[in-house]
Amino acid sequence: MFKVISVLIFAVINITQLSIFEIEGIFSNAHVNSVERYFSENNLDSNDLFVVQYNATDSTDKAIEDFTYLLKNKDTFKAIWVGPNKTTVDYNLLKSFDFIGLSPGTIVSNYQNDDYIDGLCTLNSCSSTTLTITADEGVYEDYLIVGTLGAFLEKLGSESIISNLDNETNLTFKLETNEIQVIKFNKPSLAERFYIAISNPLFSYMFFALGFSLIGLELFAIGPGLMAFIGSLLVGLSSMVFSEFGLNYFGLVFFTVSFFMFIKVLSRGYFGYLGLVALLFLHSSAIVMYSNYEINVNSWLLLLASAVVAFFYFIAIPTVIRSRLTTDTNGMGSFEGKNVQLIEKIHDSKGIVEFNKNRFVVELASVDDYKINEIYVVKEIEGKLSI
Repeated sequence: MFKVISVLIFAVINITQLSIFEIEGIFSNAHVNSVERYFSENNLDSNDLFVVQYNATDSTDKAIEDFTYLLKNKDTFKAIWVGPNKTTVDYNLLKSFDFIGLSPGTIVSNYQNDDYIDGLCTLNSCSSTTLTITADEGVYEDYLIVGTLGAFLEKLGSESIISNLDNETNLTFKLETNEIQVIKFNKPSLAERFYIAISNPLFSYMFFALGFSLIGLELFAIGPGLMAFIGSLLVGLSSMVFSEFGLNYFGLVFFTVSFFMFIKVLSRGYFGYLGLVALLFLHSSAIVMYSNYEINVNSWLLLLASAVVAFFYFIAIPTVIRSRLTTDTNGMGSFEGKNVQLIEKIHDSKGIVEFNKNRFVVELASVDDYKINEIYVVKEIEGKLSI
């Protein structure tokens, strides 16, 4: 930032206000709303320069459409520099700016050879709809290739640049520091940045799934409902981005089935084959939900996210069982001396018994010594119930 400011101090531009807005993460309506709010709160006129530093990892068509429409209705000069990372930018977005700066390696998608940016396809690597900036850094007829935002602003101040939006009048301007009254660096608000962060499909999916898992655990754990509150909060926040990015809601059917399967796993007290089936349904729901998503979704990272959620269930299961067997808050100690019926044998020398239609897990001395549907007396040994 200091480097940019130093360039501006010694550069020359004929404007009264310079505003620099940074776009990072997934370009969405949160960025558009932030820029729209900035325009409404600041009276920019034809003597001001609005600069966008575009470093987005992905974007939606709706955000680009809304952003270009917003910029077309503004009289202020508009400039964009794409970088510093290797970034993909939509060609229609570039056409909304007077001055265009591209860093080496920038990829231009949806490119059209309409001569709006003269010589762009001739000097760089160009295919039918995609263009990669491979030319040397410098000032070209309708665009600049520079590696930093500071260099981009410096070139605008030291070269005579013609606006791409007003070729008829050959509009040019030069930077003059003694006329700059305001220099502003702007970013989206904290709430908008949070929305941008959860726009990442990996985060939104994990938050959504973990939120439901916390709600499920609240059904078995002892507490004031804190886990259910946090789970509901995660579900609500993560689902905010579903509408904008085009989630396939049919996948929620698979997700609901997997959720009830995991609830059954928790009630039985062990993972088993049902847990594996639940994991399969969980990942299938993710594949269906993100099948038509507006932005690219990494399949391997999605699989990893499903494994993390299943691992969370797997770790939570023995914790819940241990809590039920070693604490008397649920009245488990009151089963001592009662006659119970063995319903099912499970691994690790454990079994499920039933007393007055209440089922719970007990320790078995040896699985082979017990018979299903037989009656046994409950004992408490070292804080654990056994028969």
